[in-house]
Amino acid sequence: MVTRDNAPVALRLARAVDAGRLRPRHGRIDVAAIRRLTPAVERAARSIRAQHARLDAVDLDALTFPFDEVLRELAGQVGNAERAASATATAFDLLPGMLGADGPRSYLLLVQNNAEARSTGGIPGSVAVLHADHGRVRMGFQGSAADITAPVGPVPGLPPSVVRVYGDTVVSDLRDTTFDPDFPDVARVAAAMLAERRGIRVDGVLSVDPVALAHLLAATGPVTVEQQGHRVALTQANVVRALLNTTYQVLPDPDTQNDFFEATARAIFDTVMSGRGRSSRAVAGLGAGVAEHRVLLWSRHPGEQRQITGTAVSGELPSAIDDRHPQVGWYLNDAVAGKAEYYLDHQATVDAVSCRRGVQRLDTSIALSSSMPHQHSGLSDFITGTGAFAPRGTIAVNLRLYGPVGGRVAGLTVAGRPVPITVDRHEGRQVAVVPLALAPGQRVVVRARLVSGPGQTAGPVLSSTPGIRSQPNGVRTTSACD
Repeated sequence: MVTRDNAPVALRLARAVDAGRLRPRHGRIDVAAIRRLTPAVERAARSIRAQHARLDAVDLDALTFPFDEVLRELAGQVGNAERAASATATAFDLLPGMLGADGPRSYLLLVQNNAEARSTGGIPGSVAVLHADHGRVRMGFQGSAADITAPVGPVPGLPPSVVRVYGDTVVSDLRDTTFDPDFPDVARVAAAMLAERRGIRVDGVLSVDPVALAHLLAATGPVTVEQQGHRVALTQANVVRALLNTTYQVLPDPDTQNDFFEATARAIFDTVMSGRGRSSRAVAGLGAGVAEHRVLLWSRHPGEQRQITGTAVSGELPSAIDDRHPQVGWYLNDAVAGKAEYYLDHQATVDAVSCRRGVQRLDTSIALSSSMPHQHSGLSDFITGTGAFAPRGTIAVNLRLYGPVGGRVAGLTVAGRPVPITVDRHEGRQVAVVPLALAPGQRVVVRARLVSGPGQTAGPVLSSTPGIRSQPNGVRTTSACD
């Protein structure tokens, strides 16, 4: 029934994408075309949601093999389809207004730099202001984090625990706002800084990173950027290396580097808004960035933000006490003051191992590996750091493990050895802090035992800092209570 009812909608949407009706043309997105498709997309989302609810109501334990396994797999597939359809419907509903169909809008664009890790990805390096009016989008002010950094007073909606856990710099230095893993908090502070320093009030904040840009370049093809003799054709294959590593080797000072980053942001923006490339690949690339939590969005308008909340682009730190899914998060913050995390790989897992009286026991781990060259003396201080905070060549990070809401961290080991648990609290969640230092070529595994909050009987959800490598985020795993 899911396929029968919604195949025509999917076909219509695919044809619209392939025909380029949703593609930007000469800097403008056709909001009327989006509005024409919106009712059909919303009907499809409601239909899939209803079928998923019917499957959820089936008592799988009452079925015999193989019917229980078949329905369990089907329920998983329909659940994935529901999340995708709901996200698409939300996007179609929001886009016209956010693109200025009902009046001009402005947004702060942050480009996070994953080579200097922060919880939500990396330090906000390049920034820009985007203006939207009846579908026409243009880029205005551009700069670096230093150009909009300003101490801000009490920020409406910012929990006091943010400053307690992460320090005063989260509200005084734009580069440190992303210590906080809650993107709506980051966005509120960044918007306040922009207003304080530049007098620019924005309707929302959008964040991307170079890996997300790589996904888009897969659709547009190469984009050439030149700055003081440094000329490079940026492609899907080299843009991450160019922006997060090579630039710090070949350009001599921060101002020149920032000029290159600004030129890159404008060139990619202009290319995307020109409509160059295949629309289907651009949509797929954007979807990949969203699924990896590399594309984040916050709206100042409460109605829009309510619709964004809970979607993959929201980036919010889950703190709802009644959520049935135990949320687990591993977040990294650089302690080198360099771009050493370009050489860091990390992979996190979570497994529900038991369920008793509506409380799950969880095992979670994160493996971190350094690919820093043993012969690193030729790397610039911009990459390795000066040695003031960690020896050159060392990747040093502060790792934070967020336990489930209302749950707790029951045990922690580093490289197989138990370590004392230093715990703080952030929005109803225990936070264990683990300082780590990896020598070139070293691999370290951190493991933890967690206890979920009461009534969290659904599958655990695992989130982590988006790194250099492409991988899913916000992954939902199997519950031990099923």
